[in-house]
Amino acid sequence: MIIQRLVDYLNRGADKHSDPETRHKILITNLFGFVGFALTLVMGINAFFKEIWLLGVSLFIASAVFFVSLEHQRFFRTPTSHQISGNLLQLNLSALMLYLVYSGGSNNTGPLWIVLVPPVMMFFSGLKGGLRNTLLFTLCYCLLVFYPDNALVQVHYSDEFKTRLLLTLLTLTVLSGYYEHSRFQAFLQIRELSAKFEQQAHIDPLTQIANRRAMMKQLKGEYSRATRHQESMCLLLLDVDHFKRINDIYGHHIGDEVLKSISQLFVNRLRKQDVISRWGGEEFLILLPQTTEQDAIEVAEAIRQQVEEFTLEQAGKKVAITVSIGVWAVDVEESIDEAIQQADKLLYLAKHQGRNRVIATEGKPSINTMEPQ
Repeated sequence: MIIQRLVDYLNRGADKHSDPETRHKILITNLFGFVGFALTLVMGINAFFKEIWLLGVSLFIASAVFFVSLEHQRFFRTPTSHQISGNLLQLNLSALMLYLVYSGGSNNTGPLWIVLVPPVMMFFSGLKGGLRNTLLFTLCYCLLVFYPDNALVQVHYSDEFKTRLLLTLLTLTVLSGYYEHSRFQAFLQIRELSAKFEQQAHIDPLTQIANRRAMMKQLKGEYSRATRHQESMCLLLLDVDHFKRINDIYGHHIGDEVLKSISQLFVNRLRKQDVISRWGGEEFLILLPQTTEQDAIEVAEAIRQQVEEFTLEQAGKKVAITVSIGVWAVDVEESIDEAIQQADKLLYLAKHQGRNRVIATEGKPSINTMEPQ
């Protein structure tokens, strides 16, 4: 229970709509803020017990800033809130580290904490920003400790200590930079693969048009938009006539070519905002947003005629193709499934009345066409 509460606390500011990289950054930002707050608070209390008043006050101030950066994402949930918190953490850490270099901290061990700077800067600001911020911090460190006669610090550091600490800082900067570069490249590759798999999950591999899953997603989005704005939309459900006979006579490879060819015909005929999908087997579903029933009938009839006039030639064989189409004007009062069922009923009527025809909502063919013999 306690662990779960802590996890929930550290995930504040992240929501289900955030991408994985953003959620990860929010988690680490909160974790660093929480650890920084707790650690500097304990160290501040310890400094007060040792009567190192200035160090204690500085640690308490740093602890308060860490806490503010932690709570910022709770009260200001904006797309950039985690970036603001990250910048605040970097500034706070840099100021605290430079103060520890200046004062020496407890028993002159304060400067050892600066090894935290490179990895923290790289994480919050990326490779370029992290290198820039770390370089600025390193210049400030060099100014403090290498100024003649230690005039800018309260304690005396030996030349060996100052030089070795600088080399350690530079080494960690190189290692952290290499790690951040590798991490970011791996992230880009994973994102590219994820986008590729996402596309494959929504594209029919044979026809290279949207599959049933992708169409359902488009339908839900367009249905919501049409409902909000009270706009018309229509569905065309198409089926290749006698497709089984085509497969039996010419072979399945010819059947596949038929599906690919007419898919391209549909794509070339439709508008950019229209969506076409392979609904299943030899069935295709077309979504026509902002389209009246009469306009949808005209589109369907144009598609039917174009397919009828098209002849597929493969290996010296000519294959005549026709399609039957059901046209349904979607009513925003009905569900998506109900609209598809209505389009399916009209498609059935088109086939029942002789195929190679368009049947609209009222159940009448748009043109008295007969299936070619």
